[in-house]
Amino acid sequence: MRMNHSPAARRALLAALAPLAIACAAPRVAPPPSATPNLTSTMVMSPNGRAAPLDLRHESSVGQRTVAASLVAVWAVLPAVFAQLEVEPTRVDSSEAVIGNPNFRARRIEDRRMSDWLDCGRAFGREYADHYTVSIGLLVQLVPAAEGGTIVRTVLDAYARDPSTSGNAVHCITWGSLERRIGELVAERVAP
Repeated sequence: MRMNHSPAARRALLAALAPLAIACAAPRVAPPPSATPNLTSTMVMSPNGRAAPLDLRHESSVGQRTVAASLVAVWAVLPAVFAQLEVEPTRVDSSEAVIGNPNFRARRIEDRRMSDWLDCGRAFGREYADHYTVSIGLLVQLVPAAEGGTIVRTVLDAYARDPSTSGNAVHCITWGSLERRIGELVAERVAP
């Protein structure tokens, strides 16, 4: 049996069925985030003499700590924190509340070996962080915390280069200890 509906009846039927069609439609799924952001592949020689692929990550580390002090109070102690770490701040931007050194050459920080702060790889029992030339990008930004206080956000990126060769630099991975230490030093200095 064929039913003839007027245009008004069809519109009403479509309007009634629209929510059902939307509910039955397949959900939109966002593509998964890349499992390997900032990844570069290179070939290295394995101990048995064969070439093997090696994936290198090129990511900065971000650490943060909230301290119970105003942004102005925290900003005031940051030069002393950098002085204790023996890192000369070459970038100081009070309008953005950013201080740091984007290209600091380090042998030791706070009288500790670089391998205490970074993993730059190793060979034959030698830590590259202690024997290579290490360049660190270290920036601290202050952000007002929503619940009060100030967020001390530390961004660290480091590379090590063998001074005896003209080869590429090795990207270092932070242990997270330098980012934590900066937060600790700030908290100590602003404590009442």
